[in-house]
Parts: sequence; C-alpha cells; structure tokens
Amino acid sequence: MEKTQVAQRKRQITWSNNKLNNNIMKGRINRAESIVRKGFPRIGSIKVGLKNANGLPQSVDYFVSTGKYAGLFNQAYGDKPQTIQIVFLSDEPEAVCNEMYEYRDDEGKRIAYGDGETFMVWDGKKYIVLTVTEYPHLMENISRRYPNRKTRKGGDGWDITLTLNFIIPMVRGVAGLWQFVTKGTASTIPNIRDTFDAMLEERGFVKGIIFDLNVQFATSQKPGDKSRYPVVSIVPNESEDNLQKIKESFSPIKLVE
Repeated sequence: MEKTQVAQRKRQITWSNNKLNNNIMKGRINRAESIVRKGFPRIGSIKVGLKNANGLPQSVDYFVSTGKYAGLFNQAYGDKPQTIQIVFLSDEPEAVCNEMYEYRDDEGKRIAYGDGETFMVWDGKKYIVLTVTEYPHLMENISRRYPNRKTRKGGDGWDITLTLNFIIPMVRGVAGLWQFVTKGTASTIPNIRDTFDAMLEERGFVKGIIFDLNVQFATSQKPGDKSRYPVVSIVPNESEDNLQKIKESFSPIKLVE
C-alpha cells in the first residue's frame, strides 16, 4: 500500500473514532441514578434569627442572609427586608419544599431522618434505609438508643423540619440556590407547606412561579405569655410590579467605566 493510501486510511480511522466517541461518550461518568445530583450549588442561607450582643440566639422579624454572597443579598434588599422574591426550580417537594422528621444527638449530629414511613438511619458508618413496615417502633427505638436533651425532658427527641431551596432572582451576579430551614410546626411549616401543595395541585406545577417570602412577628396566644416569634409564609405573586422587578434583575449588569 502506497504512503498516500496509508495516510488516507489513518485519517479515516481517526475520523471514525471521533464520530464514535461523539455518539457514545457524554462527557460524564455513568453513575447509578440514585447518586446523580443535578442543579445549582447552594450559595447561602436565609434565616429569621441572629446572635445578640451577648452571643445568644435572638429571633427577628426580617430576613438575614449568611454565606459568601450575603453582601449581594444585602445590596438587593437592604439590611432588614420582610419580603423577598423567590423562585423554585423544581416541582418535586423533596427537592424544594421538603418536610421531614429529624433526630439529632446532643452534639447536633443527625442520627436519622425520614417522612414517617421511610427513614435514613446512621449505623455508625453510613446511612441505611429502614421502614416502619419492617420496624413498627423505629422512631421510639431510636429515641431510646440515642437519648438527647429533649428525651431527658420527657419528649420523644424528634423535630419536624421544613427545608426550602430556591433562587432569589433579585440577587444579581451569582447563580445558585438559597436555603431556608424552619422548625416552626405551629405556624410557619403549615403556612408554607399548605400554600406550596395548593399551588401544585391547582396549577400542576410550581417551578418558575414567583413567590413572595414574607416574615412578621406573631404574639403567643398562651395565657400569660406575651412572647413574640417570627412567622414565615409564601404567597404566589406575579403582579406587574414583581414581574418588572424580576425582568430588571435579568437585564445585563452595566459595567462601570
């Protein structure tokens, strides 16, 4: 075979291999579906509490941002916003509006969490899946095996938590998820959960809808108790004002000359 023919054949083989690679290889390692994670990274947290001058936790009736990009949040909303605009990036409750039972030890380490039927339980090395179908007294057994401050005061030691993951379009210059976590079972959790579920049932989706995340103080209704606590809620709000705010937030950032 002449040299020119050999060179042509090599080029054909190289082209065929490249075409084969482009058709088959996706640029990602194939992994089990259960461990695939897609989406934006978490870039900060939104809270309704802070530490006072004495280093003690204190509830507030405005949103406080934490994390590396807290400064961008403050630029968008100022120091003490009581309403911010949020958008969910999924219709799956477990991804964006996740309510669950959670059990932690005295050091704050999470021993178990689940939805009341299926639980992830730490076995000393890893989390394993256990169900109340297999173990009807699972929650009680965990409380007995890992006593914490709440069980020693007569409680069961478990918390109910609600975790929201969302973007804040008004925070410009960075793309990522913000997280809000609450244990407010009397008011905040049902407020948020019920609104989310109602919108999902009514429209069939929540992804992309603009919600106002609101906070205000409420006064305890217990006799003799005048304490106040923050109540957080979500309200779907696609008013012209909100839509204009979001539209402006996606406009190109003007560079300083």
